[in-house]
Amino acid sequence: MNHPTNSSRNSGGVFKRSCSFVAVSAALAIASQAANAACTYNIDNQWGSGFVASITVKNDTAAAVSNWSVNWQYASNRMTNGWNANFTGSNPYTATNLGWNGSIAPGQSISFGFQGNTNSGTVERPVVNGTLCGAAPATSSSRSSVAVTSSSRSSAAPSSTPATSSSRSSAPATSSSASSFSVPANNFAQNGGVESGLTNWGTTAGTVTRSTADKHSGSASALITGRTAAWNGLTFNVGTLTNGNQYEVNVWVKLAPGTPDSVLTLTGKRVDDSDTSTYNEYTRVATVTASANEWRLLEGYYTQSGSTAFQNFIIEATDTTVSYYADDFAIGGQVTQVPSSSSRSSSSAASTKKFIGNITTSGAVRSDFANYWNQITGENEGKWGSVEGTRDVYNWAPVDRIYAYARQHGIPVKAHTFVWGAQSPSWINNLSATETAAEIEEWIRDYCTRYPDTAMIDVVNEAVAGHQPAGYAQKAFGNNWIQRVFQLARQYCPNSILILNDYNNIRWQHNEFIALAKPLAQGGYIDAVGLQSHELKGMTGAAVKTAIDNIWNQLGVPIYISEYDIGDTNDQVQLQNFQAHFPVFWDHPHVKGITIWGYVNGRTWIEGSGLMTDSGTPRPAMTWLLNNYIKK
Repeated sequence: MNHPTNSSRNSGGVFKRSCSFVAVSAALAIASQAANAACTYNIDNQWGSGFVASITVKNDTAAAVSNWSVNWQYASNRMTNGWNANFTGSNPYTATNLGWNGSIAPGQSISFGFQGNTNSGTVERPVVNGTLCGAAPATSSSRSSVAVTSSSRSSAAPSSTPATSSSRSSAPATSSSASSFSVPANNFAQNGGVESGLTNWGTTAGTVTRSTADKHSGSASALITGRTAAWNGLTFNVGTLTNGNQYEVNVWVKLAPGTPDSVLTLTGKRVDDSDTSTYNEYTRVATVTASANEWRLLEGYYTQSGSTAFQNFIIEATDTTVSYYADDFAIGGQVTQVPSSSSRSSSSAASTKKFIGNITTSGAVRSDFANYWNQITGENEGKWGSVEGTRDVYNWAPVDRIYAYARQHGIPVKAHTFVWGAQSPSWINNLSATETAAEIEEWIRDYCTRYPDTAMIDVVNEAVAGHQPAGYAQKAFGNNWIQRVFQLARQYCPNSILILNDYNNIRWQHNEFIALAKPLAQGGYIDAVGLQSHELKGMTGAAVKTAIDNIWNQLGVPIYISEYDIGDTNDQVQLQNFQAHFPVFWDHPHVKGITIWGYVNGRTWIEGSGLMTDSGTPRPAMTWLLNNYIKK
């Protein structure tokens, strides 16, 4: 953690840029009123007798809202705790704004979340009431609806244009303007803007090139030419999608100069199944009449289903020979990723042997470090604000020294931390949501490229409401920003153990942390959790064990004691606390390692938490560690 000061732990929330939401496990977000969509109740996750839900409040009026209040009531469900709002009542419930999220500009949204129990009933989706909940959506007429494929297709041609079910089909989507469009809040498309060559772009037939002649945004778009059949189209790869989950998908398209208006379609395709007589692998997502004079939006929803995995999305034209551009492909929704522990175990000493680690001292690695510790974390050197204080200017030298020392002595490195609401570069707060998302990805990509042997990463730090969540990341990715950050870390650091780290979740905000972490653990986004342990002084060993047991029982992922110290100048008080807590950490089967937060007197974040003098004379707690654990 660290932390020039610990005087402030205010939430860093910002407004959500998009009100789009795709629920987990095919649970669809529903509008609180049939004709209005300003207040939306979402089922984010559910299991057994519990659930996590969120409510999105969108300002669809023409004036800014200075404060908001909503209420709802269950038949049998009950709320247990919540975040990002003030909650009152015990069914019905009322949620009002906090200080930082009380103002909602026209067209913008805020969201808050909560956990609850079903009380032996089903998960309910109640009506949400409030002043804003009666506002009519400003752009509902421009949104396209979903068309679905029929069960069979008579043509043997490999066209991906399916017939639509009459019960769910609708008029094709028309042109959508930039003012009425929002990128999905948790967009996980990689290179949708064609800024990194043609990565993830391809073609079923015809020729695809990266063109700078025209673009919707950025510097380039994908152009397909040489088409000879309707099924010749541009493809875009988004990776694996989860069966049963619904995804919001959109891409901007434009015809080549001089081309008469023509219909373009967006189709989702699964890998071919064994039945060659049907084309059930294809699902129409959206249709639009494209123009050579302006960019228009293909926008719709796709639900992954069937016996084969998802393959890609295809952008096609009913005219067999027209050429066209595509740009800014985006997709939002939940992807369940199950990390392969075997693929990461060989790269991390922490995965096979419990370690006792420590941090750097005043920005340097002391020459005696390896005499005591077998894992290293940079106290401040690896934080984004330290590495990239000036945009696009990296200072890797202090981090390089950590990795050089670790490699020399054969000990694992934990990166601390990728995304945090504190000690991030100040310039990140001045960017647009799109720019912020690109910079977050660039930071994670560049770190992982430089240090591919990173054993563990505190990917997201202190995200519990009231701590220091990364408001800039929420601005970039919406309310699913934590999932998106972990997806990026998984993509660029596939061999690292990815950790959700938070402040004193053993003693404080224990239930709040579990509520935040549970859907992340169940969705396979996180590999482990980090339990900061700065203020356990006076807590009994039995109480510490009970808390750790509960975290394991609720989350089922490995645990790291990430920041342990006891700040007291009284040697005996420090020793007694180490003797109470350390055996619990060491003996717990699900604690994989312990990182002590500093060891030299006068050079630690918590006053009085040093374990030895600068010259190496140990305090009693250090002597006890040496005799009982470090030299075992």
